Amino acid sequence: MAREIVWTAGAEADLLSLYQQIDDHDLALRVLREPLNQVLRLLAEFPSLGAPVRGTQRVRRVLAGPRLRYGLFYVEEGNRVMIHALLDLRQDPRSIAGRLLGM
Repeated sequence: MAREIVWTAGAEADLLSLYQQIDDHDLALRVLREPLNQVLRLLAEFPSLGAPVRGTQRVRRVLAGPRLRYGLFYVEEGNRVMIHALLDLRQDPRSIAGRLLGM
């Protein structure tokens, strides 16, 4: 049974920020949207696909995008997959950990 994918407001803001950083509609579709859609289709079918994130109770992470540089952080809740963050993994790991704190 496929799960419903739900983006939190924070994750939507992350996605918008990444689109703005790319600043080229066609390029954004190629390097971000299509790879993300593929990952989201897989997560809907296989929500345990992502690796558990150390230091959290339920958060998992899958990699997406060119050179797998983006981390999609999510929690499985019943028949939903709640997307909590979409982060560029090239940033300071402490920033990422701070963002995931409390999930």
